[in-house]
Amino acid sequence: MDNTYTIREAVPDDAEKMIIYLNQVGGESDNLLHGENGFTVPVEGVKRKLAMSKDSENSIVLIALAGGQIIARAELDGYHPARMRHRAKFSISVKKEYWGRGIGTEMINRIARQAKKMNIGIIELEVIADNERGIALYHKTGFEDIGIYKKYFYVNGQYKDAVIMQKIL
Repeated sequence: MDNTYTIREAVPDDAEKMIIYLNQVGGESDNLLHGENGFTVPVEGVKRKLAMSKDSENSIVLIALAGGQIIARAELDGYHPARMRHRAKFSISVKKEYWGRGIGTEMINRIARQAKKMNIGIIELEVIADNERGIALYHKTGFEDIGIYKKYFYVNGQYKDAVIMQKIL
């Protein structure tokens, strides 16, 4: 398989491809907030979210593309209250066929660089406690465990704990 891909900020015109991507990747693991075809936000809603993120001073959505299709997505969602503006929530997903190629690492590093430019000092996330690949990626890129949320996710009829992590920039 060709290893060529590009990473760029998502724009509202990416909304339809984003929905296709999210619905596909949701079925490739149980580690995301939705399952296969479980992302039901309408195109206009996704366009609005991407436009707001693009215009934001402390949020960004990056996508990786190969062959014109989205193969990975990373989002940094900054807080708005003045006393929390130094922090942002992070999420990432990569299509399963592209796992293990360094795309996640590259996207996290780009998000961290962008966060510094936006004066964000802490990136935080929650990850299902049994997502060993994800946890290893986060540790490799400088995230540290800071706690556990009990019964944070409900997946396939089971509650799962989440590891709370943060990266101090």
